[in-house]
Amino acid sequence: MNKLLLVVAFATSACAGGPKRDIRGEIGVKLASAQTPIQACFQNSLYTNRKLRGMYVMQMAVNADTGEFGEINLRRDEPQDPVLRFCVISVLAKLKLDKPPGKRVELESVPIKFDWSNP
Repeated sequence: MNKLLLVVAFATSACAGGPKRDIRGEIGVKLASAQTPIQACFQNSLYTNRKLRGMYVMQMAVNADTGEFGEINLRRDEPQDPVLRFCVISVLAKLKLDKPPGKRVELESVPIKFDWSNP
Protein backbone atom coordinates (compact mmCIF):
# COMPACT_ATOMS: atom_id res chain seq x y z
CA MET A 1 0.00 0.00 0.00
CA ASN A 2 1.32 3.42 -0.86
CA LYS A 3 1.29 6.05 1.82
CA LEU A 4 1.34 9.78 1.46
CA LEU A 5 1.67 12.09 4.39
CA LEU A 6 0.82 15.73 3.85
CA VAL A 7 1.54 17.64 7.02
CA VAL A 8 0.17 21.13 7.16
CA ALA A 9 2.66 23.32 9.02
CA PHE A 10 2.89 26.91 7.97
CA ALA A 11 3.13 30.49 9.11
CA THR A 12 0.67 33.13 8.05
CA SER A 13 1.80 36.67 7.49
CA ALA A 14 -1.47 38.34 8.43
CA CYS A 15 -5.19 37.76 8.66
CA ALA A 16 -7.95 39.98 7.34
CA GLY A 17 -9.65 42.30 9.79
CA GLY A 18 -13.31 42.14 10.72
CA PRO A 19 -15.00 39.00 11.97
CA LYS A 20 -12.64 36.25 13.04
CA ARG A 21 -11.92 33.88 10.19
CA ASP A 22 -10.02 30.63 10.49
CA ILE A 23 -7.64 31.14 7.54
CA ARG A 24 -5.34 28.41 8.81
CA GLY A 25 -8.22 25.95 8.92
CA GLU A 26 -9.39 26.89 5.42
CA ILE A 27 -5.88 26.47 4.03
CA GLY A 28 -5.50 23.16 5.85
CA VAL A 29 -8.73 21.87 4.30
CA LYS A 30 -7.59 22.90 0.80
CA LEU A 31 -4.19 21.27 1.26
CA ALA A 32 -5.83 18.10 2.61
CA SER A 33 -8.08 18.02 -0.47
CA ALA A 34 -4.92 17.78 -2.58
CA GLN A 35 -3.84 14.50 -0.98
CA THR A 36 -5.68 12.23 -3.41
CA PRO A 37 -4.33 13.89 -6.58
CA ILE A 38 -0.83 14.07 -5.07
CA GLN A 39 -1.13 10.36 -4.21
CA ALA A 40 -2.01 9.72 -7.87
CA CYS A 41 1.14 11.63 -8.91
CA PHE A 42 3.22 9.44 -6.62
CA GLN A 43 1.54 6.23 -7.82
CA ASN A 44 2.17 7.13 -11.47
CA SER A 45 5.82 7.93 -10.76
CA LEU A 46 6.26 4.54 -9.06
CA TYR A 47 5.58 2.86 -12.41
CA THR A 48 8.89 4.20 -13.70
CA ASN A 49 10.85 4.22 -10.44
CA ARG A 50 9.78 1.66 -7.84
CA LYS A 51 12.41 2.91 -5.38
CA LEU A 52 10.99 6.44 -5.26
CA ARG A 53 10.87 7.76 -1.68
CA GLY A 54 11.51 10.90 0.30
CA MET A 55 9.84 14.17 0.96
CA TYR A 56 9.21 17.60 -0.42
CA VAL A 57 9.09 20.70 1.68
CA MET A 58 7.07 23.24 -0.25
CA GLN A 59 6.90 27.00 0.19
CA MET A 60 4.02 28.96 -1.33
CA ALA A 61 1.71 31.92 -0.87
CA VAL A 62 -2.03 32.52 -1.07
CA ASN A 63 -2.97 35.56 -3.16
CA ALA A 64 -4.79 38.24 -1.15
CA ASP A 65 -7.27 39.18 -3.88
CA THR A 66 -8.01 35.83 -5.54
CA GLY A 67 -7.29 33.21 -2.86
CA GLU A 68 -5.21 31.24 -5.37
CA PHE A 69 -2.14 29.31 -4.25
CA GLY A 70 0.95 30.44 -6.10
CA GLU A 71 4.66 31.23 -5.90
CA ILE A 72 5.25 27.53 -5.25
CA ASN A 73 8.87 26.65 -4.54
CA LEU A 74 10.64 23.56 -3.28
CA ARG A 75 12.76 24.05 -0.20
CA ARG A 76 13.62 20.36 -0.08
CA ASP A 77 13.46 17.77 -2.88
CA GLU A 78 14.51 14.28 -1.80
CA PRO A 79 12.82 12.21 -4.55
CA GLN A 80 14.65 14.21 -7.26
CA ASP A 81 12.04 13.12 -9.80
CA PRO A 82 11.11 15.85 -12.31
CA VAL A 83 7.82 14.21 -13.35
CA LEU A 84 6.65 13.86 -9.74
CA ARG A 85 7.76 17.42 -8.97
CA PHE A 86 5.84 18.85 -11.96
CA CYS A 87 2.73 16.86 -11.10
CA VAL A 88 2.70 17.89 -7.42
CA ILE A 89 3.29 21.57 -8.24
CA SER A 90 0.48 21.42 -10.82
CA VAL A 91 -1.91 20.01 -8.22
CA LEU A 92 -1.00 22.68 -5.67
CA ALA A 93 -1.28 25.47 -8.26
CA LYS A 94 -4.93 24.53 -8.86
CA LEU A 95 -5.88 25.16 -5.23
CA LYS A 96 -7.93 28.24 -4.40
CA LEU A 97 -9.65 29.40 -1.24
CA ASP A 98 -13.41 29.84 -1.56
CA LYS A 99 -13.13 33.39 -0.24
CA PRO A 100 -10.00 35.55 -0.74
CA PRO A 101 -8.15 36.19 2.53
CA GLY A 102 -7.79 39.96 2.00
CA LYS A 103 -4.07 39.85 2.78
CA ARG A 104 -1.28 37.72 1.41
CA VAL A 105 -0.77 34.50 3.37
CA GLU A 106 2.65 32.86 3.24
CA LEU A 107 3.06 29.13 3.74
CA GLU A 108 6.66 28.73 4.80
CA SER A 109 6.80 24.96 5.22
CA VAL A 110 4.40 22.39 3.77
CA PRO A 111 6.01 18.94 4.04
CA ILE A 112 4.83 16.14 1.76
CA LYS A 113 6.28 12.72 2.49
CA PHE A 114 6.36 9.96 -0.12
CA ASP A 115 6.73 6.38 1.05
CA TRP A 116 5.21 3.00 0.34
CA SER A 117 4.82 -0.16 2.29
CA ASN A 118 3.38 -3.64 1.80
CA PRO A 119 0.91 -4.66 4.51
